[in-house]
Order: sequence, then C-alpha cells, then structure tokens
Amino acid sequence: MESSAHFSVLPSKVFLVGIGGIGMSGLAQLLRWQGHDVAGSDRGLDEPGKNELYAALRRQGIRLYAQDGSGVRAEEPDALIISTAVEADNPDLQVLPTCPVVHRAKALAAALNRLDGKQIAVAGSCGKTSVTGWIVSALRALGEDVLMVNGGYSLDAETDVFPGNFAVAGKHPRWLVYEVDESDRSLSAFTPDYGVLLNVGNDHYSQDELRVVFAGFLERCRHGVAVLAELADLAAGGPQRQALFAAEETSAPGVLYPMEYTAGAQGIRFRAPCFGEVSSSQSGRHSAVNATATLALLSLLDLPHSPAALAGALAAFPGVRQRFEVIGQWADGTAVINDYAHNPEKIAAALSTARERFGSPLLACFQPHGFRPLEFMRATLPEALRGALHPDDRLLLLPVYYAGGSASFNPTSEQVAAELAAAGLPVKAATRPEAEVLIRSQHDASCCLIMGARDSSLREWTKQLAQEDPDAKSTRESE
Repeated sequence: MESSAHFSVLPSKVFLVGIGGIGMSGLAQLLRWQGHDVAGSDRGLDEPGKNELYAALRRQGIRLYAQDGSGVRAEEPDALIISTAVEADNPDLQVLPTCPVVHRAKALAAALNRLDGKQIAVAGSCGKTSVTGWIVSALRALGEDVLMVNGGYSLDAETDVFPGNFAVAGKHPRWLVYEVDESDRSLSAFTPDYGVLLNVGNDHYSQDELRVVFAGFLERCRHGVAVLAELADLAAGGPQRQALFAAEETSAPGVLYPMEYTAGAQGIRFRAPCFGEVSSSQSGRHSAVNATATLALLSLLDLPHSPAALAGALAAFPGVRQRFEVIGQWADGTAVINDYAHNPEKIAAALSTARERFGSPLLACFQPHGFRPLEFMRATLPEALRGALHPDDRLLLLPVYYAGGSASFNPTSEQVAAELAAAGLPVKAATRPEAEVLIRSQHDASCCLIMGARDSSLREWTKQLAQEDPDAKSTRESE
C-alpha cells in the first residue's frame, strides 16, 4: 500500500488518514508548526471522547473530514500519511491512486530530521509515554528549550490550543524528544542521537522478536543510550556511551536504581546513587523506575547542572493523562481511576499501584485493545495477575476493542476470562452495562480502576462512573 516515494522533506500539503490517533495527531501538530498545509480524516470524527482533540486541531488551522474520501477529493494533497491501522481499501486511499503514501513513522522522522536539535527517542514495552513526558518536564525545569511528540497527553503540555501530545518551546529547540513504537516495528525509521530502552514485555509479538527490534533501535542511536541493566546485551552494537539503570538494588558498579523507596498520599520518594533524593507526585514503584530511567538519560546529555539539580528537576513532572489518572471519587471517598495499562506488565503495575495507594480489595476493569494483542498476552497474563490480584479482588474483562484492520476476532474476552477463572483468579467477563451494574453494587472496594488503551471512550466512561448513581450513593450512605 505504501508507495516507494521517499521524502527527506515532506511536501507542503499533506493529508493524514486517521488523524485522530494519538501518534497521528501529534505528527499533524508538528507538521502544522513547521508550516505545512495540514488536513486529515478520521473514522471516529463523531466520537464524543475526541471532541477536545478535534477542537484543538481545528484551532491550529488543521482541517478535518469524515473518512469517506471526501477530504482527499477536496484537498488534493501532495502526499497521504497513514498509520499501520489504515486498511488498503480505505476510501481515502482510493481517490488519488497516484498520490504518494507515506507511513507515519517515516513522515515523523523526516519532519524531525529537518530540525537542528538533538533527538531523544524513548522505546520499550511499558512506560515510554510517561518517560517521554518526564524527560521533557525535567529539561524544561532545567531551562532547556524542548520539542515533544508523545504517545499520550502530558498534563503540563495541555493548553487551549495544544491537547498535550505535542509541545514546543523556542523557535529552535535544543532537544527533540519523542516516543517510538515497537508494535509495528516502525521505530526502525529513526536514527536518534540518544535513546532510552525501558524494558521488553509481552504485547505484540514474541520476546525474541522484540529483542531483535530493540537491539536494532539501540544500534541506530548515535551518541548515547540509557538501558535497563538486564537488557545491556541488546546495546552491544550501540554507542559506547551508555547509562544503565535497574528496578531493584544491585551491586553492579555504575548502575542507577531507586533505593529507600517510600510511597504516600502525595506521591513517591527515593534516593538514587550519586544523585541524592528524588521526589515525585507520581504513584507506584514502577514510577520510581521510570524516574530512574529519566535520570539515567539526563546524565548522558552533558547538561551544566549538578547531579542533585538533575534529580531535583524530576519533581516538575505532573503526569500524563490516563496514566493512573484519578478521575474523581464517590461520596464515601472511593477513588475512580483511569489507566492506559494494556499488557500484562502494565496491568500488574497498575493493580499494585492501586493497592499501594488505596488498599484492598480492588475493583478493576480491563478492556483489551485488539484481538491480536490479547492473543499475545494470553499465555503470560495468568502469571502476571497471580502476583497482582488477591482473592477478594475482582477484575472484569470487557469485550475486545476493535479499531479496524485485519483481525481473526479470536480469542474473545469471554474465552480468556474463563481460562483465568479456571486458573483460580477472580476474573469474569462483562459488557460495559453489566460491569457498571457490578461496579455500582460493589460497596467494599478500596478503589475502582478502569484499564485499557486506544479507545478514547474509556476515559469518558470512567468519568461517568465517577458520577455516582443516586441509588448507589444512598445505599452506601445507609451502610
């Protein structure tokens, strides 16, 4: 489907098919900032959960269309930009058969390569959106001009014009920080100056394949890499300058790790060897590891600041939307939380964070973000949940979110939930209406945690759940 055309500089008039996606909308804003004439289409143009995004894009001068071919016909662009989720028979691709088609990652790489700033790319199966935002917040706190293209909405980047997945300070930002995606192997399009590899999980394909993909990413980094210590072998072909970090205390020399970790209602606190105390408003031990990874990366950049100043800058990060985002609470104080967790490692981390912050028992919902991802996590999900769930918890598995593209429509959530329940885990399948009834009748839960990726309506549903039903409220008050 993608044409053989290659652009070192993209043409002036571009059209993004699927512009409502988190990666596509970030790219659209970057291209508009660079002076391109930008338009795009989305099949979810009427989704209430994306109204804020669409309004922000329009305020930037980006024109939006339904995904029916009408936008391409009206705009007559010089190039179409697509993501992996766009099918070959998409109506927008049929209107101008000779129009060059470019993948989102190649378009992003071309746009970034036009700029003089040093590139920092963040990779990994878990945590890359948070770490991308964390690096940007810390650099800005240190007085640096930064451009960011992220896979989520950083809370300190949200304005009336920008929704939060793109931000820029200064006409000539010194640092270009962005998230790269392993799910479709598109991270191979980038040759950053610095790279971060956080972890290798079980999400889109086998660990062996993922290791090869991430090793290639590290090899393409030109000046330095920050890598999880247990994955140091993947950086063997990368640049000589490396900073290693670990999730647990280690005696290995020169490895950063969070020590003396504590957590409270206001966030987390720990010490990093040679850097001193780190404090953050974020939640969970995984956030301490993300902060340590951020610190490892900052240590490579030759910034004119002391180690203590670098550690202090980490406190500036307010978080990312849908990353353990407390949406509201019920009358009895029960917190209602939305989290982007969508693979076994992230689900386990979100559950552990909820228990650490709010106690037990947990009431949670997880919506798989595709049939193929659910198939990949099917074998490892039981072990992850066995370590994260207690017998008095309840996890509801919602129907698989289907965003289009090729799919076998197997396995279903019902099948996987039955397997998990047979393994002795407190899991059952439920539709959203069924889940809502169960949630509103569960009066002893310490919190209500809604997890899942890609589907913008999940956050809106979480908001609805946070608005307690009057009948449920009166029941709670009478108990």
